[in-house]
Amino acid sequence: MLRLPIRIVLIPILLVGAFTSFHAQSPAGGQTPAAQPAGYPAKGQPAIVRLTSAGTAPRSVLRYAVAANYKTHMDMSIAMGLSVSGPGSPAHQIQMPAMTIGAELSVTNVTPAGDVSYEFAYTSVRLDGSGAVDPEIAPLFQNLDGDVKTVRGAATMTSWGVTRDARIDTSKMTNPLMSETLDSLSNSLAGLTVPLPQEAVGAGARWESRQTIQTRGLAVFQRTLWELIALDGKTMKLKTAIEQTAPPQSLSNERMPAGSERMLQKFTGRGSGTVTIALDALVPTSEVNSQTDMTMTTRTGGQTHQLSLSDTMKLTIAPGK
Repeated sequence: MLRLPIRIVLIPILLVGAFTSFHAQSPAGGQTPAAQPAGYPAKGQPAIVRLTSAGTAPRSVLRYAVAANYKTHMDMSIAMGLSVSGPGSPAHQIQMPAMTIGAELSVTNVTPAGDVSYEFAYTSVRLDGSGAVDPEIAPLFQNLDGDVKTVRGAATMTSWGVTRDARIDTSKMTNPLMSETLDSLSNSLAGLTVPLPQEAVGAGARWESRQTIQTRGLAVFQRTLWELIALDGKTMKLKTAIEQTAPPQSLSNERMPAGSERMLQKFTGRGSGTVTIALDALVPTSEVNSQTDMTMTTRTGGQTHQLSLSDTMKLTIAPGK
């Protein structure tokens, strides 16, 4: 789940994806691929960063400089609610239990150019025991702590915070729903740190990053806005706002009967929050609140059904002990 407060907003999408078990297919089989909007990188390419305001003087070029022996612990807390509805039926509310996920990170290599390679391993999952888990989603949490401890991953980022490679291994997990979700979180590794502009900036600087995210095949296009509130030595404090869209595209469901079709009709996501991170560290202190809305249609046996999903999430990340 490594993902900065920004792309971290992607997590609700991943969880919804696990609940509905969808993934996009290629055009071969009659499926409709997602249209690529202008201004976004191609699938699998690094995020595009563009400065919109350099801020006030004094200005400096910001770059990460993480030590080759850097190690740290990260705690990520998630509180999420999901609403599912169809035409003529009231919305069904599903409250996820709040959970905190721990992870260990360690740098494995730093190049002369400042590229940082690191590994991570999940160490624990703690559920809020104040309420019962909804029986509809209870299978998602079976043996969750033991499963999560088998997950390992790695990533490489540039000195300006853009990830060039991220991968995660969930092959040892026994829970298929959570495995799908965490497997998709390799996208999240691309957002653990704040992407920085190439130019010198000062307080009040603004820039944007654009990313094409492939979530279990679902193509999502994300624009993240950044504002540098303060720079104290190596520590940056920022405000962030996230916009996500996904154009109409065909989806398939492994659990649906043969010949059934599912189509994503509409997808939007938005979020905002604050981020504080040091340029010699990988884990931020951040809080992001987000909402995702999605509408899909399913056609089976000549009948068409519509399903709408909406979720809200509060996610906090902090270096742990």
